[in-house]
Amino acid sequence: MRKGIRAAIAALAVVLLASGCTSSGQTGPAAGGPSTLTKVLENKKLTVGVFADAPPYGVMNSSGQYEGFDIDKAHALADSLGAEVEFVSTTNASRIPMLETGKVDVIIAALTNLDERAQVVAMTRPYASEGQLVVVPAASDIRTYDDLDGRAVAATRGSVPASILESRFPQANASLYEAVADSIQALRSGKVDALMESTAVVADIRRSEGDAVRVLEAPALSPSLVSFGAKMGDQVWLNYLNNFIMNYNISDAANESYNRWLGMDVPALIK
Repeated sequence: MRKGIRAAIAALAVVLLASGCTSSGQTGPAAGGPSTLTKVLENKKLTVGVFADAPPYGVMNSSGQYEGFDIDKAHALADSLGAEVEFVSTTNASRIPMLETGKVDVIIAALTNLDERAQVVAMTRPYASEGQLVVVPAASDIRTYDDLDGRAVAATRGSVPASILESRFPQANASLYEAVADSIQALRSGKVDALMESTAVVADIRRSEGDAVRVLEAPALSPSLVSFGAKMGDQVWLNYLNNFIMNYNISDAANESYNRWLGMDVPALIK
């Protein structure tokens, strides 16, 4: 299966490089130079922006190695290109600026498909789906979303939960942190009354915190799709990433990663 995926992706790379242009006749990023695909294939190095403190998407373990759901995707992408992968730690707020300044070739860091984001960054086809949930201490009297009024609710800066708190829960006191780990610590220490995060992150919080926390029994907020992020204007690179995700999502490797980190099979929605 994996060899078949590599062969299909390699064939696409040859076609893309041979054409060297987008559907509009542009070459490379915004018609200003060679595609990132060309650079990665020539240098045999792929630089990926990932989380280092946002389980299960990406964390740096005690051995100083990156691991997680998104890290699996980055390794598979680099493998398909015959390249070594170099990880660069990012945060919710710094993801898009890293792309714009060329510090990374691609962002694989739980980037939700928001319309406003698609105006400044090229979004691939989805590689995951999620929603947003609220976690509270087990003994909390918060039972519904309405109970968040007047309460301190943690979220990471620049994230979907931060946007939800601003737009849908203006009466809540949003406490924004730079990293998911900081939000979790704020909840654990009692600095905040609740925490809003994605379904994947909440699943990891429940595993680590056990009976000390509970999730509000309410529908997930803002069901959404999650994509890789690439720099605007590089259609050749975007085409390759889309083809990679399409093949990867139907592979055994994708299903193994989904089950390991999220406890479920790859959803039919993104196959």
